[in-house]
Amino acid sequence: MIQNALSLLLLLAVLGGAPARAGSDLKPWTDGPAPQLSLRDLAGQPVNLSDFKGKVVLVNFWATWCAPCIEEMPSMQRLRDKLGLAGFEVLAVNYQEGQARINDFLKKRPLRLTILRDHDGSVRAGWGVRVFPTSFVLDADQRIRFTVTGDVDWLSPKVESQIRELLPRT
Repeated sequence: MIQNALSLLLLLAVLGGAPARAGSDLKPWTDGPAPQLSLRDLAGQPVNLSDFKGKVVLVNFWATWCAPCIEEMPSMQRLRDKLGLAGFEVLAVNYQEGQARINDFLKKRPLRLTILRDHDGSVRAGWGVRVFPTSFVLDADQRIRFTVTGDVDWLSPKVESQIRELLPRT
């Protein structure tokens, strides 16, 4: 009985059904360089992480069925709007969902983020993502500096300050 309950909790965590941790802090990253990221956006155009060299990039793994993902997306969009001209970009990597489902989702929640489709889950696996949402913040040299598992208030003073510290100085 206990083993079944633990298995269910593990499965929920893997599928993004774990309790949300709104306001989670960004954790320093020490596990090596950023993996490759080369996907297509919703218009079918190729997008590579290397296209964003010189910018601070938030790579967020999400799904339309993930409640914590949905919860954090508006603050992610507002942070992008606030810091975009200073050299901040968001790449929202959707996990294995079809174009129609993502488009339906965006009709209800208009976002102007760069949304990429990980149609087979290989990019998620390459980045070691096991829970949704999971985010990585990369500096202008494309080194991962922070990570967080769970939803985040991207406009919290602490989180915004951590990201501002990485922005290119002009």
